[in-house]
Amino acid sequence: MSSFRTCRPLLVDATQCHADQTITTDMGFRHVRRGEWIIKGEDGECYVVDDAFFQRTFLPLQTYPWETTEESRNYGS
Repeated sequence: MSSFRTCRPLLVDATQCHADQTITTDMGFRHVRRGEWIIKGEDGECYVVDDAFFQRTFLPLQTYPWETTEESRNYGS
């Protein structure tokens, strides 16, 4: 088995789930538990990851109120 690292940063929309729910993903319906993250990728695909994986993998973009860019994303709600 080989290990790989991404070659470019990925911009995603991420929302932490505050109550159990079911969402639709590319692979069908997926149950999301409280505390897990729903991640929407650059092409609109949805993933569900637990909080530990999210905290290890993703960093919020640093933005300031006076800056408006296409790259700004919301992490959490």
